[in-house]
Amino acid sequence: MSRSAARGKEVMKDQREGERGAGDSSDSYSDGDSPDPRLENMPYIEAFGHRYHISGKIFLAFDEPERQRCEVQHKLYRHSLDGALTSTRLPLDVARILDLGTGTGVWPIEMAARYPQAHITGVDVYPIQRRKGVPPNVKFEIDDVENPWNMPDNSLDFVHARSIAGGVRDWPALLRQTYSKLKPGGLFEMTEIAIHVLDFDGKFAEAELCPEFLHLFRSMSEKVGIDFSPSPRVPEWLVDANFEKIVQRSEILPVGNWAQDEKMRARQSLMNNILNKDYVLENHCGLLFQSCGWTKEEFDALVPSFWQEIQAAQVRPYVTAVFTTARKPREELS
Repeated sequence: MSRSAARGKEVMKDQREGERGAGDSSDSYSDGDSPDPRLENMPYIEAFGHRYHISGKIFLAFDEPERQRCEVQHKLYRHSLDGALTSTRLPLDVARILDLGTGTGVWPIEMAARYPQAHITGVDVYPIQRRKGVPPNVKFEIDDVENPWNMPDNSLDFVHARSIAGGVRDWPALLRQTYSKLKPGGLFEMTEIAIHVLDFDGKFAEAELCPEFLHLFRSMSEKVGIDFSPSPRVPEWLVDANFEKIVQRSEILPVGNWAQDEKMRARQSLMNNILNKDYVLENHCGLLFQSCGWTKEEFDALVPSFWQEIQAAQVRPYVTAVFTTARKPREELS
């Protein structure tokens, strides 16, 4: 048996680890936290009325709707983790933390309250981070996470990444760099929302909802070389990068108006807020569709059919948040 095959048996699903008790500052964001002046002079590509990185390789916008989406999404992930900030069980003395694709920086800010002794760095290609209420043990850097990281190998205790799909071209290379920068025994966590819309009442292996729209979205993603839904392949890439203790679990995120219990209704409300025309459909599709030759008018004509299927009375649609955790071995493999 190959080493990869043997190590692959360590990939487990539906196993839960988590930290509790961090302070929640997600309600502190307001219009009073003014945008960074660097945004005003930042060159950009405009698509469907949204601004994207001038390189054309980052399919996530950097305007105000995207900033608001990041804040709502943070609340959604915390709710999915029963209030925790990570699925990983971190030691209380964790010292150096890196947050990839930090967005508005709300996650590092709240982690700083939970781990005041830790030095936390948030990295993002856009300067959209909060400027008020940033603790002294948090710093932000503007850079592409796929560039070489300006830190020594074997120096980090924890690397955290969430919702960076749309901004990564080479996932295996990113995970290899993560491995090299982590200390032996260092921990990694990645969170993404899977690009699949399913029916809660559907039969096993039943075709997903909104197949026309999602098939089109995926075919365009392949055309431009971007994987918006990498989670199914992440365990394989982690094994290849020599990680161990790989765990992947999913949480249901209801969409529409069908959830009954309080917990699911709270998630549903947040998910509906995210999955609106301004936040996800245009922010995530604008540059993608435009790059593939679509006009805004053609896109707007397609969207109603998506919403009709989502809101159909006979279905109970949902997507999933996928949490993947792993550890660098405490002793390097020879």
